[in-house]
Amino acid sequence: MKPRLPPRSRRSWAAETAEGVRHLWRHTGLRSLVVAGGCAMTASSLSSTATYALLDIGLHRPAAFAGVLGSVQALGSVVSGLTAGALLRRVPVRALSVAGLTLFALGALARTTGSVPVVLGGSLLVGLGLPWPLIGAMTTVQKETPGELLGRVAATASTLVFAPTGLALLAGTAMVAVLDHRVQLLAAGAVALGAAALLAATGRTRAAPPAGPGPDRPPREAGAAEKG
Repeated sequence: MKPRLPPRSRRSWAAETAEGVRHLWRHTGLRSLVVAGGCAMTASSLSSTATYALLDIGLHRPAAFAGVLGSVQALGSVVSGLTAGALLRRVPVRALSVAGLTLFALGALARTTGSVPVVLGGSLLVGLGLPWPLIGAMTTVQKETPGELLGRVAATASTLVFAPTGLALLAGTAMVAVLDHRVQLLAAGAVALGAAALLAATGRTRAAPPAGPGPDRPPREAGAAEKG
């Protein structure tokens, strides 16, 4: 006879989301990394919506050249993703996020020039820098969240990181219609650089008190966390 599973407590979506938000708010180190990830996605959206204006006005290249820029940026992202694990074993997660945001800012600023080689180099830096603050935020969520809260905290963190993308795309589309594309790229660089400076100023990540059983509970095994 198949054993019956214990009944799952029925809680409203709003209550579970609020609990995830409270954990993020109390955990200052985790909160700052999640905010930095959201800033990275905001800057990325502002930068990407300026691409065709950059090609037309800045580089005097056809729209098809966007494929070249995208390929160079994708190459940077692949390298960034492949090296993130090794880097996280050697440097603090906050330092990696700051480095990624700084690289992204330098790449966005490089794209304000009218030089094809410099713009290509900037696209490579954008690709290198963007994944690191995202990986830093999501890795810290997994490490610093008790198992009974992991599902709702991860969902809340993902929303805070990726929800600004849509709003930033709308803002970027409006900006590129009325402003020089370089203003938009400068804004993207400023957002990333400001987030990097703020993250560096807030100091090292400190873990919040665990919100479950006592502090002596055994560490969670990989892949065995319960989702809230």
